Amino acid sequence: MKLAHVAVKAAALAGFAIAQSVAPSETERIIPTLSPQINALPSLTPTIYDDSAPDPQKCPGYKASNVAENDHGFTADLTIAGANCQAFGTDIADLTLEVSYQAKERLNVRIHPKYIDPKNSTQYILPADLVEQPEWDGKTSASCSDLKFEWSNDPTFQFKVLRSSTGEELFSTYGHVIVYEDQFLELVTNMVEDYNVYGLAENIHNFRLGTNYTQTFYAVDAGNTIDGNVYGTIPFYQETRYGQNGSETTAHGMYARNAHGQEWLLREDTITYRTLGGSFDLYFLSGQNSDGCSSALTTISQFQVGCIGTPAMQMYWTFGFHQARWGYENISVVQGVVDGYSDAKIPLECLWNDLDIYELYRDFTNNQATYPLPQFTQFIEGLHAKGQHYVPIIDSNIYASNPDNASDAYGPFERGASLQTFIRDPTTGDFYYGDNWPGFSVWADWLLSSSQAWWTDEIVQWHKGTPFDGIWIDLSEASSFCAGSCGNGRLTDNPAHPPFLLPGDPLTFDYNYPEEFNVTNATEAASAVAAGASQASALSASPILPAATTTVQGRTEPTPGVRHLNFPPYVINNVQSGHALGKSSIAPNATHNDPYNTTEYEMHNLFGLQISNATYHALLAVFPGRRPFTVGRSVFAGSGKTTSHWGGDNTSTWGSMFLSISQAFTMMMSGIPMFGADTCGFAHNSDYQLCSRWMELSAFFPFYRNHNVKAAISQEAYRWSSVAEASRRAMAVRYSLLGYMYTLFYHAHTQGETVMRALAWEFPNDESLRETYSQFMLGPSILVTPVLVPNVETVQGVFPGIDNGERWYDWYTLSEVDAQPGENVTMQAPLEHINVHVRGGAVLVLQEPKLTTAETRTTPYSLLVALDCNGAASGDLYLDDGESLMPNATRLVQFSYSNNCLSFTSEGSFHSAPPLSNITIAGLQSQPQHSSLKAGGQECDFSELTTAFEDGVLRISGLDKYTSGGAFEHDLELSFS
Repeated sequence: MKLAHVAVKAAALAGFAIAQSVAPSETERIIPTLSPQINALPSLTPTIYDDSAPDPQKCPGYKASNVAENDHGFTADLTIAGANCQAFGTDIADLTLEVSYQAKERLNVRIHPKYIDPKNSTQYILPADLVEQPEWDGKTSASCSDLKFEWSNDPTFQFKVLRSSTGEELFSTYGHVIVYEDQFLELVTNMVEDYNVYGLAENIHNFRLGTNYTQTFYAVDAGNTIDGNVYGTIPFYQETRYGQNGSETTAHGMYARNAHGQEWLLREDTITYRTLGGSFDLYFLSGQNSDGCSSALTTISQFQVGCIGTPAMQMYWTFGFHQARWGYENISVVQGVVDGYSDAKIPLECLWNDLDIYELYRDFTNNQATYPLPQFTQFIEGLHAKGQHYVPIIDSNIYASNPDNASDAYGPFERGASLQTFIRDPTTGDFYYGDNWPGFSVWADWLLSSSQAWWTDEIVQWHKGTPFDGIWIDLSEASSFCAGSCGNGRLTDNPAHPPFLLPGDPLTFDYNYPEEFNVTNATEAASAVAAGASQASALSASPILPAATTTVQGRTEPTPGVRHLNFPPYVINNVQSGHALGKSSIAPNATHNDPYNTTEYEMHNLFGLQISNATYHALLAVFPGRRPFTVGRSVFAGSGKTTSHWGGDNTSTWGSMFLSISQAFTMMMSGIPMFGADTCGFAHNSDYQLCSRWMELSAFFPFYRNHNVKAAISQEAYRWSSVAEASRRAMAVRYSLLGYMYTLFYHAHTQGETVMRALAWEFPNDESLRETYSQFMLGPSILVTPVLVPNVETVQGVFPGIDNGERWYDWYTLSEVDAQPGENVTMQAPLEHINVHVRGGAVLVLQEPKLTTAETRTTPYSLLVALDCNGAASGDLYLDDGESLMPNATRLVQFSYSNNCLSFTSEGSFHSAPPLSNITIAGLQSQPQHSSLKAGGQECDFSELTTAFEDGVLRISGLDKYTSGGAFEHDLELSFS
């Protein structure tokens, strides 16, 4: 949510620096400041750029012996094949290999220390109770698997995974050694030429990762850094191989279940997988369906269903539009925002609060001067009365009370401390005191059951005065603004100001605007640079905070029997300055309270997963039987079972908007489909052009929220007339499609399907789409072509599958697209318009868009039938009460159009009251001459309906009479001749 320095380092996302005649706001409070030495960190060179670093491939590798077959694979001993190497740690000489054909489509290869002592953290194995660990299905063996495992001891142990049916080599370590040390593991696989690999979330990068890219995994609070580690760790990739000489395209995947800091080195001929510890726990996915064909979509589904679990079903209302901001100073301001949307007739589903609601940035409090109870409670209840919702932020740190100030008592800390439920400083045995927005803080130890009980109680009690509908979890990397336990012995300084200026402090106004703002706003741009320069000059002349110092330390040399946790011998390319793991994070040597004193070195990347899980279960206590709604910043493989995710601290730049699409694709792959970026950008200032285009784009992301930083201008959709109009139009499409989107989530929840889709996934044989993400699909039926650059009124896009008879229809006119195979079609795209097309072969269930999802859901249904080249179409609709964790009643409606007959059938008992009012059929060759209608098996008088036919589109209205008891209570059949 809040980027420490409110900046993104990548020049590719730099906007136009411009000033406005707006004075910086006064600082909210004057509190003690951290000394600069607390931020002192060693300056390290990442190993991938360190020419002096040893080459681990010169290590001796291992030899396999004592092979023992079992029902679903085999085990073997792996013994080091030479002298210890000590490339980046102490070699572990004796390992165990386990090969398991777990399911027809999944093969597991595990390599771990032979002698596992749970008290020895050098042999840490990720427990199944923390991260789901797939196991054998009880029936699969090598003889019936899609995959085949081969190995050799010549010259040392090496293995490959092949596709059983064709012998296609999917993964091979041949020609490379396996390295297994206490602080470093390495595995290298050979890759085909110009390979196509996707995933390895979370990254801000091109959709196709390329063959010269390093993905670093270490959860970090550093904004949306291009090509660097960010908030999430999902070590799964999917590879596509396009068919040559008439052969079919194939796809497969690999998931490496390991939570340590790690790197994936994608190079021209190889991918190198390196971690700072743990084990090799690899899951190979064939991507094959029951027909033996493989695809990216099937691979992604197999990863979710078989490896990490499918995503949670979301409540219906969460698909509405959400508005947030850091900088809503008081109740009057947020009421004004709600009224502003209402007056502009722009839908608003949910109002969010950032840290402004809190007393001195402390979780579970209310600032009685600006958000006093009970007035704030009344405000939230007012939202509920209008069918709207409310979500507040909860930061992941807990303020530590000043022991010398009785008036500084803070109940959440004191109650947690009484349970000894916080992570500890290994040097003192006391709690680990880092620093965050409120000052010196602690973090819950989620390995303790008491932490869940404490967290649940805090959330339940807070809800009594602040009746929220969901929780926004921020800073869950977990983020600390200093290095080490900097509050140790300094709690009497609390509350302490973070060691940098905050937005809202003097001289912190953001003067950056999007690219080409100087073109569209030349007058402001011409006079603005001086104001920005003046602020910078004033800050330089009188620094409010002293500059942080930095010490220098080279690579830590491996020491037998000693683990260097804070500065391990292998230096990952952590995006933080100095590259040290302890920069802006809990130090790796901080300890947990479990029997093994597990360290943050092992647990860091799991904090976001754990706090999301804890919040999910706390919300079940607040709302028994209701689906919890949480949105978390740091995620791990499997997080989608309990949380949604937003893209973090992006910027108000066109590049940031563009890259949000590829970021969304990786989240769809990772089982976290409820994803969205901060619309119009979080850091810096938006303008009417960028915000218009972004509000249009985000209308087709599952999670749709506008949010920005305190030190920038306001960017609510009603602030500019053009943005308001663009938002109304795009939201009209989105809200019409809410039932379709909800059904996509039902399939994601039950089958691991994707919601947003890359064109390459839907059209797997078209190699020209392998890098395309300037367009995307919403499910299988909606094509979205956004404008992603400034100062244009047209946009280019392709219409895949035209050469194979695919048909596409303009959403707004239903006119069929006339395009050639592979043609980049130029489409009109005025500022208030986003191009949306319907794929032939789809049946879509629509409703009339209103200002809330609840109101929209009460409007009559209509059907849009878009015919394919065979004059056929199909679709479905999932219905339930929209909120129950285990609904008492559901309904699944299946639609089919073929041979000039439209019909639908439904299963389930859920009753949806609105009638079916209209049917529209696009793509007819001629006007039907004779029509008949049956509802519930009974003939209806077709002459009582209103029909119109023009340009291949037939519109039928007046069906309400025959479906007044509910659109889908009875089967329906409509025939033409």
